[in-house]
Amino acid sequence: MIAVPYALPADRILATHVGSLPRPDDLIDLLVARDRDRPYDVALLERRVAESVTEIVRKQVEYGVDVVSDGEMSKISYTNYVKHRLKGFGDPEPLRWMPSDLKAHPDYAASLRANAKLPNLDPPACRGPIEPGDTGPLETDLANFRAAVDAAAPPGAFMNAASPGVVAHFMPNAYYETRDAYVLALGEALAGEYEAIHKAGFLLQIDCPDLAMIRHMEF
Repeated sequence: MIAVPYALPADRILATHVGSLPRPDDLIDLLVARDRDRPYDVALLERRVAESVTEIVRKQVEYGVDVVSDGEMSKISYTNYVKHRLKGFGDPEPLRWMPSDLKAHPDYAASLRANAKLPNLDPPACRGPIEPGDTGPLETDLANFRAAVDAAAPPGAFMNAASPGVVAHFMPNAYYETRDAYVLALGEALAGEYEAIHKAGFLLQIDCPDLAMIRHMEF
């Protein structure tokens, strides 16, 4: 049996969702600027993330979601965000794979890359040993989420974290001799984030689409 940190109702099934929710356009612009090392207002980004978390948690409760998330408001994506929290990532490297539909239509693939609001096709690559890095972003996420949850009082709350496998897939390895070594290093480095989320009193959701929704994209 899995223990949950809140009471389960006897008369219905709790409602929840996957985790990531739409970010406001102005917040996306700030996240993209930070991710691509462009000038941006640090204080404004911090304020807008906190405001967006408060608002998205309030809306989830208003719409009847029982187990809420922070919507991943502070993250550029559910994978690439780890480059701000782990050591070892550097300049992008072209992906060694591409979905077959894009491979068959390179002009369309180029258009997606040029016009994408969020970076998906040119993620940072592993270029050194993967180790735990700056804990500040996670601590801020936990504090923002705790404040929002305390204000809205949902029955439960969870926070997302990327799995070692999905990071290994989308953030190319240019350092470790084998993929297994890369995945193991990621697992050890990400363990601290998993533990911190649990210790903060939230359910931990490990985003792991690599188990069922990744391999087929390589064919």
